[in-house]
Amino acid sequence: MTPAAPWYAARIAVKGIWAAAIAAVVIASLAFGVVQTVRLEGLKVGPFAVTGWIAKAKAREAERDAERTAHQTTKDEYRAAQAQAALLEAARLKRVRQQQEEITNAIEKDYRGQLADLGARAERLRAQLRARTEPAGSPAGERGTPLRGAPDRADGATADHRLSPAGGKPDLVGPLGRTAEEQLERDIVATRQALQLDALIDWVAGQTAIDPNAEPPPAGHDQSLSDSPLAGTGVMPAG
Repeated sequence: MTPAAPWYAARIAVKGIWAAAIAAVVIASLAFGVVQTVRLEGLKVGPFAVTGWIAKAKAREAERDAERTAHQTTKDEYRAAQAQAALLEAARLKRVRQQQEEITNAIEKDYRGQLADLGARAERLRAQLRARTEPAGSPAGERGTPLRGAPDRADGATADHRLSPAGGKPDLVGPLGRTAEEQLERDIVATRQALQLDALIDWVAGQTAIDPNAEPPPAGHDQSLSDSPLAGTGVMPAG
């Protein structure tokens, strides 16, 4: 063996070490690439499966999108429900106000009619009193002296119970010694107050009979008399 043989063998050994190192690096790089690929893409071999990061990210993104869609859908439905509730509330308030106005108008009309009847009756009673107190032959509209012993011309079918003579004195009525005219005016005032009280009672009864939470009648349905809040109040008879 020549003297250069040991040095040559050393060079070969160094090259072998470098080749092994390079091979180890290549193998490590390939292994790292495989591991990273499996971690990113996943791997499924028979029953063995590994979910990669990409699949997990897509699944999480899909879940996030689904949650956002569900949340937006919930918000839209809530807004729609609020709008619908506002429409129903406006319709309910309008219906209640309409019923209140109908009750007020009906009772006011009935009250004014009764006042008109009262005024007509009062005029007839005043005319009867003037006929009682004016002597025969007196000019129309001129009041004469009452005839103490004269027959009562107000007796008969046209007489009113408030005009009945007291103790044969047609100018005094009742235990308080009022004249017939005074008693008549007091009766008129009392009757007018009674009519006002009756109208107020009917109005309160009609208003309290309104159910603000009642279901609205179907379209085209006419409210019957028995369904009206005025039924039973005396203003509108129950059907």
